[in-house]
Amino acid sequence: MEMEWLVLRQKLVLSEIDAKLAKESEVSLAVKMARFGEMEKMLPGEEGFIEQSQRRAWETRLRVRREETVKAEAKVRLLIRDMNDLLDKLAHRGFKPPVGQNELPRNSPDFSVEP
Repeated sequence: MEMEWLVLRQKLVLSEIDAKLAKESEVSLAVKMARFGEMEKMLPGEEGFIEQSQRRAWETRLRVRREETVKAEAKVRLLIRDMNDLLDKLAHRGFKPPVGQNELPRNSPDFSVEP
């Protein structure tokens, strides 16, 4: 049972890292797009330096990164659910998890990634 907990805990931590990296990548791209958009607004004239095809490519990239973030966060939520099920099974058998109460996923039921 302890090995099962360790394997699941490792998967959960790696998934949390992946979710945070995906969110960081998404936010980074959004910031870059906003900077270029602001620079374009400062230029005189109606036609900026960003072509429509380039703008669509950036928006597509941003949409793909958002989808990756959503998928990574969903994976984390599923692993938290699995971990809570395993913790219930351990508690039912009279075992205590090998970490402190603060480190258990129960204390953060709605996982969110901070930018």
